[in-house]
Amino acid sequence: MIQLISIIAGLFNVVAGSTYLRQVVKNESTPNPTTWIIWTIVTVLNSATYFSVVSGNPWIALSSAVTAIMVFLIFVTSLLNGKFTKLNNVDIISLVLAVGIGIFWQMSGNALVSNICLQAVFIISFYPTIHGLRTGVSKERPFPWLMGCCSYVLQILNILLSQVTIFAIVFPVIQLIGQGAIAILAHKSSSHIVH
Repeated sequence: MIQLISIIAGLFNVVAGSTYLRQVVKNESTPNPTTWIIWTIVTVLNSATYFSVVSGNPWIALSSAVTAIMVFLIFVTSLLNGKFTKLNNVDIISLVLAVGIGIFWQMSGNALVSNICLQAVFIISFYPTIHGLRTGVSKERPFPWLMGCCSYVLQILNILLSQVTIFAIVFPVIQLIGQGAIAILAHKSSSHIVH
């Protein structure tokens, strides 16, 4: 059961990432550089530390690894094609906070503490995109964010069905809340646009 749920969660991530990538290329989404820089770095680190947090269970860690690959592809494509929004003060402050937590993470030397620090960075990373949507600087469509939410609901289910530490649930819950907030704001902002 866990394997099937993990595969479906991974497929939701592939759909979310490939849909978002297509939206970026078609100028239907404008990614925030701070959010995506942080996500690119942190998703790789999260995948490495999350594996130990989920007691080495490759099925529970699968979706995190798929996310890291998709985020990297979106970041590189956005960077090479000049699709990012311009940096602003909120972006710079968020990036500085994320780096500060990253330094603390390096100093801790503990996989669990490291993963919790990475989750704090994830929380910070959502804010620039949310701020961009609220101020009209960014544009997003809700579908890929909703697909991400579906993936994280399944990851939460997997964790609850497994015998892993409860700390493993922190990552998918933060992702569900952050991506859910972006999906809601994207829906609200797109419903104001006359097609």
